[in-house]
Parts: sequence; C-alpha cells; structure tokens
Amino acid sequence: MPTPTADTLASRLRQMRQHSRAQRSMVDGSARELIVVAFAVPVLTMVATVVAVLAVLLFASSGLEGLPPAVSAVWLAIHQVPITISGVTIGVLPLLPTLAVAIGTGRMAASAAAPERSGSELAAVFFSAVGGPLLVTALSLAVVMDGASVLPMQSPPALIAFAYTVGIHAGAALLGILWRRRRWCYERFAITPAIRRGVRNGSIAVCALLTCAALLVLVRLVQRWHVVGDLIATGNDFDGYLGLTALSVLYLPNLVAGTAGILVGADVHVGTASVGLLDVRGGPVPPVPVLGTLPGTGVGTLGVIGFVIPLAIGVVVALRCRDLDPMANVRSVAVAGAFAATVMALLLVISGGQLGEFGDVGITIETAAVFTLGWIVVTGLIVALIHGCLPSTRAARLDVVEDDDDWFVDDEYGYEDDYLTEDDDPYVYDQYEQDDQYDDEDEDGEYEPDGHGDSDLSDTDGEYDDYLDGEYDWEHVESDAGIDEIDDSDTAARKSDRKGVATLLRRGRWGRVHR
Repeated sequence: MPTPTADTLASRLRQMRQHSRAQRSMVDGSARELIVVAFAVPVLTMVATVVAVLAVLLFASSGLEGLPPAVSAVWLAIHQVPITISGVTIGVLPLLPTLAVAIGTGRMAASAAAPERSGSELAAVFFSAVGGPLLVTALSLAVVMDGASVLPMQSPPALIAFAYTVGIHAGAALLGILWRRRRWCYERFAITPAIRRGVRNGSIAVCALLTCAALLVLVRLVQRWHVVGDLIATGNDFDGYLGLTALSVLYLPNLVAGTAGILVGADVHVGTASVGLLDVRGGPVPPVPVLGTLPGTGVGTLGVIGFVIPLAIGVVVALRCRDLDPMANVRSVAVAGAFAATVMALLLVISGGQLGEFGDVGITIETAAVFTLGWIVVTGLIVALIHGCLPSTRAARLDVVEDDDDWFVDDEYGYEDDYLTEDDDPYVYDQYEQDDQYDDEDEDGEYEPDGHGDSDLSDTDGEYDDYLDGEYDWEHVESDAGIDEIDDSDTAARKSDRKGVATLLRRGRWGRVHR
C-alpha cells in the first residue's frame, strides 16, 4: 500500500509533467503563429502573382522561361520599387495591390497581438511580419538579376527595394499591433481623450475626402465614357481589352488620391500637363484608359464649387471636436489636422513617381499637406471660438464650475484638477483606511469604528447596521437624543460620505465634459 509521502511525490511529478507539456505546447503554438505571420501574406501574394503572370504569358503565346523574373518584378512593383525595362523607368506603380498587401500584414499582426502576450512576444510578431517579406524581396532581387537575359529588366538598387519593403510592412504591422493593444497604449502613454478624439476625427476627415474624390472620379467616368472606351479599344483584341481594363482598375486608387489632392487645392501634373480646380493645362498623357477622365479644358469659376467639399469636411470635424474646455477643443482640432495631413502626404508620395518619357507624375506633396492641415485647423479654430463664446456654452461651463465650488468648499484635500479621471483619483474609498475607522473587527465579523466598541452606537439594537446601509433615521436621533448628543466621530464619518459622493459626481460630470 503506497504511503502518503509516495502519493504526494507522484502527484507533484504528474503536475510537473503536465506543466512541462503545456509549456512545450505553448511554445510550439507561438512558433507556428509566427511562421504564419511571416509568410502568409507573401505566399498568397506570390500565388496570385504567378496566376496573373502565367495568364498573361499564355494569352501572349509566350514561353514560360520568363515566368520567374516576371513574378519577381511584379513583387517588387507591388512594393512600389521603381522598375526599369529597356531603359524606361516606371515609378508610378498601381496602388491597389500595395494597399491590399499592407492591409493583410496589418490584420495578421493584429490577430497575433493577443492581450496576454508580453512585450518580447509582440516584438517577435513585429519582426516576423517584416522578416518574411524581406526574405521574398531578397530572393526577387536575385531572380531579376539572374534573369536579365530573358527579361530586359535592370535590377533595382537593393537598398531602395529593402527600404520600401520595410516601410510598407513595418508600418502596417505596427498599426495592426497598436490597434489591437490600443487601450493598453492609452494607459501606458497617458493619451488623453482630446488626442484620441483628434486622431479619430482626422481619420474620418481623410476617409470623407477620399470618398468624395472617388465619387467625383465615378462621375467623370460616366461623363467621359466614350473617351475611356476609345482608349480601351486600342487593345485590338480580347487580350488587350482585358489588360487595359485590369490596368485601369489597379490605378484607380492613384487617381482617387490625386483627385483628393485637387479638392484641397493642389495641382496634379502629368509631365507638362497639369490639372487643378481653377486651371487646366493640356499636354501628352499616358494611354491608360482611366486617365480619360482628366479634363481637357478648365472649368473656370465653377471650380470654386469644389472647395465646398474640404470646407464641409472641416466644419464636420470641427463640430465633432467641440468641448467645454477650450484647450481640449484646440488640441483635438490640431491633432485631427496633423493626422489628416500626414496620411494624405503618405498616400500622395506612394501614388506618384517617374513615368519614362512623360517625366514626373504626381502632386506637390507640401502643398497638399499644408492645404489639408489648413482646411481642418483653421475651420476648427473658428468653430471652437464661436462655440466657446455661445451663451449656452458659457452657461454650461459656469454651471460646472459653480457645482464644483459648492461641493468642495470644505474639501481638505483641495482638488483643483478639472481633468480628474478614474485612474488618477487618490481618494477612492481610502478615507476610512487613512483614518483607521474600520480597523477593528468584532467577534461577529462586523466592522465598527475605532473607539466605539462600547459607545451608544454599538450594534445592540440594530441601529448601527441601518447606519451602514444608509437607512439610519437621523430625525429620530435628533428628536430622541438631540443633535448635540451625536458623537463628533459620527459627524466626521457623514462628512466623509458626502465627500465620497461628491467625488463620484465630480468624476462623472467632468468625464462627460471631456469624453
């Protein structure tokens, strides 16, 4: 018969084996997840690229010896690496595949950034999301260099290729991880509600501006469909029609980004040609069907109507940033403008570039960014000033201040911070502990104030329990014993209760004001 010592030893050994097995399973699961994060998006992208390139080669009745360098060149083009074919540099590359790859990387990183992961594990997720695409880029550069005899393509600089790959995937992975752990970031970096509101409204401004630009492009496609159809007809056969149509779809995000830049007041230039709301200069443009939407002549003063769109977006953002606190209002507006300008600048940078003999294609980044910032910040400051001077706003602000003065006229802790939050409140029910009011525990497990174990408020007739439940009849005390007979310590306890309620009310009131 086993002894109790043997049973204990056997149970401990069994627990150790189970713990070791669980740790190995967790490590294996984490390793598999990191491999998925590193190679899921590159593998799917390469499979789609192989299918597309193979279809093009088969339609063109070409051999398959050019498949590896062509697939590698497409991978580099997806990451906006300028491609040089037969001495012609193409730097304006389709933006749609780039956005799809970035979104995929961000989602994979966000799915792996579980709340229970530590900082080192999150770093491993980030570097896995960047390392897999970097490996594929290195292989693509080697294949393009070796296939120069099959495909007349010059190998791009390796440093530029690696930099573009890291920029796209690192940015997407970082945004995905931060979005998944955003609440931890709010607490860790003390991000105020005003800043969060500014970032949120800045993203709304960018989405609204791009949506209006997309609608304008759609209207222009309907109006100029005959021109677009003539350009597609230059394909001569089904292969050409399909290729030009697919090329136009891939370049649609580039056109939408350029249209958004036009709406804020900048000019888009394609070589010697330029397009703006108030001025249009003609010139040769690439024979891409989607560029048939570009106007041939200016619209004159009617172009001023286009400025209504960024003005309306600025007003909406300003209304969403309103706050009783003027400084919080200004901070929200400034953050919204800076965020929107930064996102617009990044979109316009990757949507333009060199296009062979046509020269530079794109938009003046500085002009578009400054105009985007100006539409939001200037409009927001004007609305903030008007909102702050309204009688209703001043009355609401005065009401909050007067309520605080009434509640805290005898507050010995002297709260003067109007931005008191739940995490910063040093008062939270610590008053009784600081005064050692509930340190003594009676025989029945009930707490009673220090020094009152033998007082008149002892729990002999159930009155003290009623007091703890907030149901004590103070009128009965006044009528039977007189208010002067109430002990000073009980008065202090009631005063502490009033302060605790006042603190909660104050936190709720300012939380609604600054949320």
